[in-house]
Amino acid sequence: MIAIVDDDLEIADALKTWLEMLGRATTVHDSGESLLAWLKNNENKASSPVNISRCLDAAIFDINLPGINGIQLATKLRVKFPALPIILVTALRHDEIQSLGDLPSGVSFMRKPFDLDIIESILFESLN
Repeated sequence: MIAIVDDDLEIADALKTWLEMLGRATTVHDSGESLLAWLKNNENKASSPVNISRCLDAAIFDINLPGINGIQLATKLRVKFPALPIILVTALRHDEIQSLGDLPSGVSFMRKPFDLDIIESILFESLN
């Protein structure tokens, strides 16, 4: 399952459609809090810690989200899923990004508009 988190539903829906055309299951959220609640719900249903770690294969999300921002979300996910491929996308300027915090290690970063071929390369290199 690949998590997509973006408050711009057109971008989220386009990513969802593209990933599903490539045969990947997705879950779409408009906020970091929504993804965290989804993970908690799945964690409660999982019969073991191994099952919850398998419920999420990768994540793509915007940095500039309502509530918890993408950098904070990436940091939380990195703690829970140390090897999870995470791609952050943004239209923000460099100085605006710096004001939100430091990127956690191992997180890929792309500017909008982004190249789907690069996202595919990052995701599927780590998933296959």
